[in-house]
Amino acid sequence: MNRSRLNYIESGERRRNHLASLENLWQKEFTFLEHLFDQNIPFAPKDLMKFHDYVYVHCSSFVHNPSVRSQDPGKHLYDGLTVYLNSRLKEISGGMENILDDKELVVEYVGHWKKFRKACEELDRGCRYLNLNWVKRERFEGHKHIQEVYRLAMIRWKEVVFSPIDRALVTAITLILRHKPTEHTKFLVYQVLQSIVELYANDERQEVLVPSKLNNVFTEEVVGFYKSETLAEFQRIILSNTYTDFKHFLKYSCLAMPEIKEGVQFKGFVKRHLASQLEKAIAKSLGGKDYVQAILTVRHSPLERAMRDHKELVAVIDEVCSDAINKMDQKIDPIRELVIYSNELMTKKSEGEILEELKKIVEVVEFINEKDKFIQKYCRVLRARQIQETSIWDGNESTMISLLTKRFGYGATHTLRTQLRDLEESRTKVGLFQNYMDNKGVKLGFDFRLKYFRNRGLDESFNLILPKELRIAVEEFESFNTEGKKIVYHHELSTGEIICNLSQSTKILEVSTLQMSILLLFNEQERFTEQELAERLGTPKEILQPVLEFWKRISFLITTGTSVEVNTNFTNRKRRLNFNKAMVTVKTRRIDEKEDSDLKLKRKNQMNAAIVRIMKKHKELEHSQLIAKVIEELSNLFIPKVAFIKESIDTLISKDIVMRCGFSTYRYIS
Repeated sequence: MNRSRLNYIESGERRRNHLASLENLWQKEFTFLEHLFDQNIPFAPKDLMKFHDYVYVHCSSFVHNPSVRSQDPGKHLYDGLTVYLNSRLKEISGGMENILDDKELVVEYVGHWKKFRKACEELDRGCRYLNLNWVKRERFEGHKHIQEVYRLAMIRWKEVVFSPIDRALVTAITLILRHKPTEHTKFLVYQVLQSIVELYANDERQEVLVPSKLNNVFTEEVVGFYKSETLAEFQRIILSNTYTDFKHFLKYSCLAMPEIKEGVQFKGFVKRHLASQLEKAIAKSLGGKDYVQAILTVRHSPLERAMRDHKELVAVIDEVCSDAINKMDQKIDPIRELVIYSNELMTKKSEGEILEELKKIVEVVEFINEKDKFIQKYCRVLRARQIQETSIWDGNESTMISLLTKRFGYGATHTLRTQLRDLEESRTKVGLFQNYMDNKGVKLGFDFRLKYFRNRGLDESFNLILPKELRIAVEEFESFNTEGKKIVYHHELSTGEIICNLSQSTKILEVSTLQMSILLLFNEQERFTEQELAERLGTPKEILQPVLEFWKRISFLITTGTSVEVNTNFTNRKRRLNFNKAMVTVKTRRIDEKEDSDLKLKRKNQMNAAIVRIMKKHKELEHSQLIAKVIEELSNLFIPKVAFIKESIDTLISKDIVMRCGFSTYRYIS
């Protein structure tokens, strides 16, 4: 026997062994098919994995033979599935062609259809590897008759089962609807129409759209019935809060009825239903955590997952969340809730829990129209944590700022990032200052915790003549500071502890620098008038009065004629008292007013800059186009009002940066 003859025999043997192994795999797969189609048993998780493995091995089997294409093993499986489906469908078809009663035909058709469709859905899941690899490659090579498994099954049903009885079925549907059917019969007819829509959607020929096919085949009465029942089914599924088949329902309903995504009726129903649910959840929330959970429970609900393939419907969920957060007449201030909750996380939670919660907060912030206002208020609370040293870990602070930057852009979080850098610089500065004090041999006599920040957007502090006990620290720091930059001491942000010896007790008081300065004056004399205190401290009376009024209200200070003095008989069960915290409301009101003014100015500048950038790029724009582009550009920070935009346009026109051309057109002046 010569060499070539020997090679031919070996090649044939390998091919036979290869085919035998494929047949062995097919027999294993066939067992699963029997369970799916004969017993209507869906895949258990373990069975699904096992079937998927068989399909993978079947498609990727390879024999070292030039005459065997790498795609041939997959073709063996695909052909086997096609033959199997055809044989099943011929059994179904044979029993229906001779049915003459309209209702009986509908009942029989629906019974077989429901079982077959469910089995094919499961089969398609198990054949995921075949669909994503073998089918995709075949279609890429130009074999357009090859389809994914589910579509193959629908095409075979249409050819083998539906086509022989299509006229009888269409006639049956029309006649049944004309004779006032029962609710059950109407439901059966609707299921037949759903199956027909699905067959049209999976047809090999897609030149004619599904709505046109329906209108070509059925009367206006039947099409109207399908649409009204689809709306009723849509509403029923939404209200049931069970969305097992909703994804499948939407896929084919939207192909037959574009108005589901394009119109207002379906989206309006979803919006009203979710808005009601969200309103109730928010009303029950007891704090920031509950508030965030209420929003995200709607945003990531099973309904959202079921509608994920339809962006227009998912957008309704986002709209509901946005409306709930930004409506004007709500009792809860979302920005305040989110800032407080983030502060709780930064100061109380353990590191393991915090990351996911911070991600949730940032996701909710994305729905806020005034994102810049949230960042501004978050910035203030961050500064307070830095000063009071209440953050658990700087890494958490950095993570939050990174999350905000990723969502809203580098420019939006500039102030937050600079604050973190400020803290690092402050620590360096404090270390150098301490070395300076040690070298001079200066002992302050109290625990001095310096925080040195660059003045970025902070209020100018009021004048305050510090008592001699504190003055030495200030004088030494000014001697140490050789940068030549003006130093501003923020007395409202600065805090400390002071021990107060009363007649019957000793209290540790947590106070601001202003409060501490007032109390230390009472070491020098027993009584002061308000005017005397103001003069000694060099501070306006309107700054002092809120502090004095608070202390009088709790009887820590008492009035004697026109003078005030410390109540040495003051009693409180607590040894440590936080007087500074009690004054936060007064401070906050004044800070809010200043922040609102600063924010308005900042927005005005951002608005002007945005208009100039847009006009410089486009040279000429209609009024409506310019308004739309400005809103789009600034929406990552805030949603500007149209009147605000018009005001900025007029300002730029007056500065000869933009000019009017005609009634509603603007041109950039280069």
